[in-house]
Amino acid sequence: MIRTIIKNRYLLGQLTRKDIELKYKDSVLGMLWSVIVPILMIVIYTFVFSVVFRPQWISDTGSKFEFSLIMYCGLVAFNMLSDVMARSSGLIASNANYVKKVIFPLELLPVMITLTALFNSFISLIVLVIAKLILTHTVSVTLPLVVVVYIPLVIFTVGVSLMLSAMSVYLKDIASVISVVITVLMYVSPVFFSLESVPESYRIICEINPMTYMIENFRNVVLYGTMPNWLYLVISFVIAIVMAWLGGTIFRRAKEGFADVL
Repeated sequence: MIRTIIKNRYLLGQLTRKDIELKYKDSVLGMLWSVIVPILMIVIYTFVFSVVFRPQWISDTGSKFEFSLIMYCGLVAFNMLSDVMARSSGLIASNANYVKKVIFPLELLPVMITLTALFNSFISLIVLVIAKLILTHTVSVTLPLVVVVYIPLVIFTVGVSLMLSAMSVYLKDIASVISVVITVLMYVSPVFFSLESVPESYRIICEINPMTYMIENFRNVVLYGTMPNWLYLVISFVIAIVMAWLGGTIFRRAKEGFADVL
């Protein structure tokens, strides 16, 4: 898998660029939407959670903008995975022309949509950092370490995409299942709440969720200015590597029958 990516890195770059361009091709504002949408989301969250009501997460001494930044930071990490999951269900079918090309490495397709999601995530991250600077007049000194946090997230996302894209060729109803899974996963991830606020008896639900560790570390380095939780980082890497191996194995075995099904 890694050798395939390295060997075809130029092709992967071309595919990713084309995928990004196609997303905004027919829109009037084009790629500006990748900046406008995050800005609008932060404005909406700031209004709702600082004017309409104050969540428990906001401390009495904290900024009224605190929760909007905290929640949006969690969404930046989570949306990368959810976007890829949503696209994975129809990935192979929508690129059926590549399936019958023996020389085309199909493994590049899941990596391609992951890199597209990573691009969008970076744009959202930049908007988040600028918003934090404007609202709190500070930038976390640990911000460069976000690259380290992104690595297991990217590896994990590729693995999930490999698995889902392969399964969806044979299981046509998987798209409906994925939409439900995304919703459930979002509400058991610490996006709208802090991990500490979950009662001990229910915290296991969050602790078996791989996104918990990635989101927590994402906030640590981007918002709180603290070092990553190294235990969380190790857990993230282990889960990511296992998921990538599992997804790669399933995809490699399943792709032999793609042409027959499609």
